Parts: sequence; C-alpha cells; structure tokens
Amino acid sequence: MGMQVIDRVARVLPSLFPTSLVGSFAQPDWLIDRERLAGFPPRVRARDLWRPAAEYLVEAQDDATLVAILAQERAGLDIITDGEIRRESYSNHFATALGGVDIEHPGEALDRSGHPNPVPRVV
Repeated sequence: MGMQVIDRVARVLPSLFPTSLVGSFAQPDWLIDRERLAGFPPRVRARDLWRPAAEYLVEAQDDATLVAILAQERAGLDIITDGEIRRESYSNHFATALGGVDIEHPGEALDRSGHPNPVPRVV
C-alpha cells in the first residue's frame, strides 16, 4: 500500500508544483561576447555583442534557443521557455521594440557612475 501512495503522489506533484526557469538562460559563449556585455547592460541595440556575422545571427540564435530548451527538458522542468536567448539586455529588448523609438540615432544619458550612455530616443 505504501508504494501505491508514493506512485500516486509522484503523478500528482508535477501538476501541484510545476517547475520553470526564472530569468534568462545563459547565452553560450559562441553566441555572445561576454566581455563586451560586462559592466552596464546596453540600453540600445548592441549588435556588436553578437559573435556570429549578421547573416547567420538568426540561425545561431535559433540553435542556442534549441540548446536552452533541450537543457530544460533534460532537467525535467515542467514549463519550458525560450531562455530569452535573443535578448541583449532586460531593457533594450523592450525599448527598441516600441514604435516611436529611433534605434538608429540614440540619445545620451548619464549612467549611474556618471558616464554618458546611449539610450533609446523617442521621436
């Protein structure tokens, strides 16, 4: 009888306590230049962070997304995410997707250390 209870609980637990990834999955070193990413996160598009050439970037990001998904499946997570592999930072991904933002001609603002930093410019 004890094993029947354990089996029943094991079948129910995943639906009671689903597991998921919180935050971004680590982008592989072959995809992004971590040294350039160190410091302050970019506030505008930072195409120079990506290691693959522009014509291969989408395919490389797709491959890295598949790696992230497979790793989550292997870990037994219940809720799988894309790992936010295409994100350069938490803010520029959102800001550069908005209409009325000139991503080709950014503005400038001082960062928290007092250094000028390119920022999205509303037009």
